[in-house]
Amino acid sequence: MTQFINDNSDRDRVRDASDIVKVIGEHIDLKPRGREYVGLCPFHNDNKPSMYVVPHKQIYTCFSCGAAGDIFKFVMEYHQMTFGEALRYLAEQAGVKLTERTRRRSKHDAENAIERSHIKDANETAHKFFRGILRHPEHGQPARELIERRGISPDMVETFGIGAAPDRWDGLELFITTKDLDPNVFLAAGLLKQRDSGTGRYDALRNRLVFPIRDQIGRTIAFGARRINDEDEPKYLNSPETPLFDKSATLFGLDLAHRAIQRSGTAVIAEGYTDVIACHQAGIANVVATLGTALTPNHATKLQQLCDTVILLFDGDEAGQRAADRAAEVFLARPIDVRIATLAGATEAKDPDELLKLEGGDDILRSVFDNAIDLLSFRDARLRAELAGAGPARIEARVRDEMRELGRLGLASADKVRWQFVIRQLHDITGLDTATIAVLVREGAGRRPTQIEEPTPTASTTRARTPIVEALACLLADPTIYVGLKDATKQSILSAAAETDLAHIAQALAAIADRSPSPTLTAILDELTEQRLDAAPAIALERDIVRRLGEDPELIRATFETCMQRITPPAETTKAASPLDRIAELKAARTGENATDRTRLPRTRQ
Repeated sequence: MTQFINDNSDRDRVRDASDIVKVIGEHIDLKPRGREYVGLCPFHNDNKPSMYVVPHKQIYTCFSCGAAGDIFKFVMEYHQMTFGEALRYLAEQAGVKLTERTRRRSKHDAENAIERSHIKDANETAHKFFRGILRHPEHGQPARELIERRGISPDMVETFGIGAAPDRWDGLELFITTKDLDPNVFLAAGLLKQRDSGTGRYDALRNRLVFPIRDQIGRTIAFGARRINDEDEPKYLNSPETPLFDKSATLFGLDLAHRAIQRSGTAVIAEGYTDVIACHQAGIANVVATLGTALTPNHATKLQQLCDTVILLFDGDEAGQRAADRAAEVFLARPIDVRIATLAGATEAKDPDELLKLEGGDDILRSVFDNAIDLLSFRDARLRAELAGAGPARIEARVRDEMRELGRLGLASADKVRWQFVIRQLHDITGLDTATIAVLVREGAGRRPTQIEEPTPTASTTRARTPIVEALACLLADPTIYVGLKDATKQSILSAAAETDLAHIAQALAAIADRSPSPTLTAILDELTEQRLDAAPAIALERDIVRRLGEDPELIRATFETCMQRITPPAETTKAASPLDRIAELKAARTGENATDRTRLPRTRQ
């Protein structure tokens, strides 16, 4: 068997052909800021843009949690891929053909990652089987008839990869046997089940329309299945959770909807597979669905990275009220607007799938979206309906309860800006003064409002700027400085770094400089990665110095020389050669200051 595996040339070709802004921008909403781009970091509970993407250096970093890396690291962390999987994914996206070699697994592929890879392969095999059954003249006929009755177009069948499970207990198992595949992997994926007697296996999905559940980049990670015969129970089945599939963090259709969500700034969450398919078929492409679960913080985090408004679409008033309660708990403290939309009162159709089969149904549905009610206004309208005709005592008690409930649901944990906006909105809705509302909300939470918990700062984001730290930062910002240094100076750097937790960075720099007359930051990061060492501190150092000094090579070099004087003080000090004077002159030239009124760099402690 042959397999595409990574080598340095493949890695470099894929990186050169990839645009880090485009790749990361398909997963989080990025906005330009000077030469860089900024967005919400997907690796912690970020409520203010903390992630910076630097296109001309092909790196990213988060100044809050310390996450940092290159295009491969982002894909690996975001999608929980091995390096090989990330390389193949990015190569496919960029149209790069990888070197074909004999199959080999790197030690870097952890055991759980290998298990994920096997399950992914099993899902792909099963998907081909289900697709083949749908096309089969006999076994696929009941499923094709159901598709026709539901009005799903051939284009949508292809777009969503719909298939069918045959009406037998061993269809997929026989297919696996003929391919000489390991049935244990299919058991782990939930596609086969062990018989109670302990002898033999049977298909988990039988006589059903099968919908592949895919992650944001289109990998099949699980399956959903709808019954074909009405007497079969339950109506819908989902794959069990696996190392590849987390139901609470997955949204059906997100692989097809995420670009439309980013463009519109709005995500619509419907109730089921066929509702999502019907909306996409009608040209409403920013629609996704949960997988039979309530909305979770994981769902909210994923959507928050793509848009600023979520519309919850439900079939009737009761479902809408339950959805509003769940949404309040998940979204209330987050900087994202939530609106509730229901079909009740707008149409006789019981769900979007049925509505979109009617003439003018798409216009009605878009009107429902346009008239969606803000989450707090929805709760207020429900409260007013409940209190219609009630006396002052009852109204006062229920309003107190509602404000306290909002505190319990998380409003008191909102950041300061979000807190002020929501409290003011509650003032506009209820007429109560903001101070009274604040007191009641805090009572519900049992504490004063505080900002949403931020991650504990990492060493890379809080590191003291000692001379060796500053010197290494300068070398990372301009690695060519290292090439011209004397051997004694290089040894001083390695020795000073050896007394810190940055020794691996100095060693990687030295290794790259020994091999190349023109070392680069990218090459240093690759060296760290190949040595299985954390490259994030190196990126944090480089970004910190560049943010303070800019990318002026003279100023960076002068700062480096100043740091080296503090690490290895010269025997004799010559004023004319003072790097501090050069730094002051360079900074004065940049800012237009009078050269006689210089500000020296602050002395740092080692």
